[in-house]
Amino acid sequence: MEMQARTLDRRELPGFRPYLLPATAAAVQQGGKSILALGAVSGRYALGAIAARLSEDGEAALTDLFVDEAARRQGVGLFLLNALCQTLREREIPLLTADYALLDRDLTAMDALMEKAGATPPRFRAVSYRADSRDFHDHPLLGICLTPRYKTPAEIVPFFQLSPEALAELEQAEDIPYVLSWKLLKDRAVPDLSVAVVREGKVRAYLLAEESTDGGFVLLAAARREGSRGSDFLTMMRELGSRCWYWRGGDFPFYFSAVNEHTAQLGLSLMGDKYQVYEEHICTFLLEPQKEKSAP
Repeated sequence: MEMQARTLDRRELPGFRPYLLPATAAAVQQGGKSILALGAVSGRYALGAIAARLSEDGEAALTDLFVDEAARRQGVGLFLLNALCQTLREREIPLLTADYALLDRDLTAMDALMEKAGATPPRFRAVSYRADSRDFHDHPLLGICLTPRYKTPAEIVPFFQLSPEALAELEQAEDIPYVLSWKLLKDRAVPDLSVAVVREGKVRAYLLAEESTDGGFVLLAAARREGSRGSDFLTMMRELGSRCWYWRGGDFPFYFSAVNEHTAQLGLSLMGDKYQVYEEHICTFLLEPQKEKSAP
């Protein structure tokens, strides 16, 4: 099958939107320079898409890779990875990182694809968990957030309502680990879903979240600061659950990683035994610039 790669912009987006995360599609629609998205076509047919987030330090992180079900096992995924790496080389971006969490055979297949495309051998990064909201309607602590009876507590503020001063303070905060920081994750987090506990005008704790490729949601970070309370995590999880419920218009899958032991224990204690365990792997592509061919 002959394939071509297209760099996606707002004109190309409609044909490839089903293969991109909503946040990625929104960034392409807005014409932002922080996302590079490519689509694969054969003739007039879209086959899938791939995207990477470009950081301020000149590196890239894989965010999207989806192949149409009818075109799988025909080399489309490898074609998209190679096209992305080539485009990044042309832009003199030296490193692409791929971080993904899958189950069993899907994880093995993704590892094999990454290595075939030239990545370093994938290595274990963390354990991730998947839960489904339909299992929590009767939960004594979380069930309320999946009903119209739930009311947002006064101290809960979504990130889109935080003041510029509060966001600037979070970007400079030294008491939050960098892997959980707003500065690192702000391009991924959906402000309407991400929530904070605000007391005395200062953010005391927050959850950052984004959409997942299967119509669910991902908890990116859970952070507590001085002045937070032991009940804040539960309070924020209820608010996040409610927002996801209305955003999706019904039940949804929910993912979170064991970013730190404390968060993992809190999450698992709420979910009981109603979750699946995923492995999260990470690998890198070292994108050395191609040498120009010398003239004969």
